[in-house]
Amino acid sequence: MFGLLTVGALTGCSSDDNVADVDVPAPIAFGATEVPRGTRASTAYYSTSETGIPLSQPMGVFGYQYPATADWAASDTANFMYNRRMVSNGKNAYGHTEFYYSPLSFWPQADTYRLAFFAYYPYASASSDTGIVPTVAPGTGMGTFAFTTKDNSSEQVDFMMSDLKPNLTYVSSTTTASGDTVSFRMHHMLSQVVFHVDTASVPLGYTSFSVKSIIMRNVAKRGTLKPTYTADKVTTFEWTVDAATANDSLTVDGIQKNSTEDVPCRLLLLPQDNHDISLRVEVEAIPVGSQRPIVGYATMLMSGTTAAGSWKQGLTYYYTLRLKELTKENKLYIYITSGAPDDPDQDDDYTGGTAIQWGGTWNGGPIDAAKKAIF
Repeated sequence: MFGLLTVGALTGCSSDDNVADVDVPAPIAFGATEVPRGTRASTAYYSTSETGIPLSQPMGVFGYQYPATADWAASDTANFMYNRRMVSNGKNAYGHTEFYYSPLSFWPQADTYRLAFFAYYPYASASSDTGIVPTVAPGTGMGTFAFTTKDNSSEQVDFMMSDLKPNLTYVSSTTTASGDTVSFRMHHMLSQVVFHVDTASVPLGYTSFSVKSIIMRNVAKRGTLKPTYTADKVTTFEWTVDAATANDSLTVDGIQKNSTEDVPCRLLLLPQDNHDISLRVEVEAIPVGSQRPIVGYATMLMSGTTAAGSWKQGLTYYYTLRLKELTKENKLYIYITSGAPDDPDQDDDYTGGTAIQWGGTWNGGPIDAAKKAIF
């Protein structure tokens, strides 16, 4: 269920070229392949095993050059490439997403220098709107990356970063599959949280029922990522996440208005404990015998439900929002359980569920007074 993105490169000279003639300038090119994981962001930044990194979408690459007799050090400076923008050109015959960039960079002559690289996606600059801010200052190795989660689910990005590839030369790097010269392995830096809204059955007393919005409150939205290449030759990724405030909220937008289908609602969030997060689910329904929709909402705290826990980096968490009719109380409950609607572990435990309050506010603003539900 949880795969990793593997990034390779498309060599400027194929592996059939004369490798011994290393003094001939050889361009360094990059590409990408992906193992499925199922992470979804907005359409523009959505990478899948079928499409790879989307056409025309860029990643950023940092490169380091140092003497051929030295190893990469955590105090090195990105003096060969600094946040070089590389744009997806689609997949090639090997299943690699090709990238192009200009001006090209070339491998140094033999026995002069070594190179090291790492990459992240999507590319960020002062004019971009990804929520990513790289800070790779001189002498800080891989640096740090500040990140802010977008307020709407449709704008959220699939933030990924590669392992560092140190101590590379043209000769040592032309032996990889498909003639690649540099091969990255990318990891998902965020947690994916997937909500399914189970409204396949219209509740008693209504001719239609749909979820209009889901608002998540008291959710951590800002953090700083520190990648580190360790003495064990492993790249680690450590988040420092700012505590959430009462004003920190996210909205799942673009929910389909169709009560006969499950509605998947996906978010890409910073790794965090979810106990203090609350969900406000806003609904619209038409009672039997009426033509006028009524609106309502239900708010629940994650800590009071069976879905409470921690969201870890690189993992996907599935939840289902369900309806529970309590006709004796004349109430319609919304509750949350772990798992997708077809998960065999789904049950009717509505612990922590909340009755829909008809009338009130809509996304914090006034809405029409609602008619009482008919049972």
